[in-house]
Amino acid sequence: MDEEITAFFSADPETISWPYPMYQRWREGTGVLRWESGPATVVTHYADVKAVMAGAYPTIQNAYRFGELAEGTIARLPMDQHEIFFKVLDFEGLFMSRKEGGEHARLRRIAARAFTARRIEQLRASVQKHVDDLIEEMLGKPDPDVKRDLANKLPVRVIVDLIGVPQEDRDLIWEWSEAVGRLFSLDEKSLREADEAIDAFREYVGRTVDRVRRTGEGPELAKAMLEQRDNEALTEEELVAMYLLILFGGSETTTNLLGNGFLALQRHRDQWDMLVREPELVRPAIEELIRYDSPHHYLPRVVAEDFELRGTELKKNQTLIVVMGAANHDESYFPNPSVLDVTRPNKADHLSFAFGVHYCLGAALARLEGEVAFTSLLTRFPDARLLDDQPSYGGSAMLRAIQHLPTDLGAPVG
Repeated sequence: MDEEITAFFSADPETISWPYPMYQRWREGTGVLRWESGPATVVTHYADVKAVMAGAYPTIQNAYRFGELAEGTIARLPMDQHEIFFKVLDFEGLFMSRKEGGEHARLRRIAARAFTARRIEQLRASVQKHVDDLIEEMLGKPDPDVKRDLANKLPVRVIVDLIGVPQEDRDLIWEWSEAVGRLFSLDEKSLREADEAIDAFREYVGRTVDRVRRTGEGPELAKAMLEQRDNEALTEEELVAMYLLILFGGSETTTNLLGNGFLALQRHRDQWDMLVREPELVRPAIEELIRYDSPHHYLPRVVAEDFELRGTELKKNQTLIVVMGAANHDESYFPNPSVLDVTRPNKADHLSFAFGVHYCLGAALARLEGEVAFTSLLTRFPDARLLDDQPSYGGSAMLRAIQHLPTDLGAPVG
């Protein structure tokens, strides 16, 4: 089992290609497994993953920088990489998602200025415009690919609208996001590339901050977050971290939602055809697509104080990895979890966007993009057929990133 867990977290292509049967083995018995090679303890049952996320046990967020797994990673890196490791991970410690208690609450209140329900809904028209434009571009290609031509590009276009950078910079932004995403493998190459991307992005955002402070002009998001409200505002370094978190969280996760969801519907043609007939079901169906093949599969935590979980003693400083991808297929909570059922009654109970105070702030935006993109594909290309339903995956085990989805779109409707 330790060898299998190691293969998974090392992003072995065969192991991560379809991990759900493996997750079922991990859930046998207590569902709490010790991964000695990490080292870490892996949690797989729905109830336990949810409880850890809800704060029922004493854990802290920043497990990439602290705890036994981080210490093991540092020990495996060459000495000349240690400085980069600490530089990158200390910067990421500024992320709202790595903060605790009052500091996390402060950052979340400020970030929430950008993610009100009204602001997200106001983006619907621009999301639809981006989808329409990308579909037109895809129609003009001899080899349309839903992942390459739509899923990869839509989220970045939407996010640069949200954070207020010119659309002509979107390719650069995508490259930085990809580099940060690869950081989760924490090897020598990914560390160096992430370090370079963060430095470039820091300089990019720094120019925006300087313009806002000098002239009062600039992106509304930057102005909102730099503005003192109730004595709360972001520092310049916090704004860079917030921008990067929004960029990465808002692009990589949604890209994978679109890619994984399209593959799932193509593999389950009855569900595709149902949505073609009843497009009003697309919005709730997004939840089942997210549950069935989550774009984000696990999150690490650090044990803050000793506690026991299903008979396993966990000690302070040990690393706990909660596997949402396994929890979302827990048959004790989701009957017949390996079946894609867009009418599943409890589909929205998935844990892909986490749970509790660290619930994903951008979840509503991801859902909106999924709704608009899938509605457009289903209504305009009801006969679309995937040309290869066994795609390869890249990136990390944490983020399920399909590489390509070559598609015969068929004759467009309308």
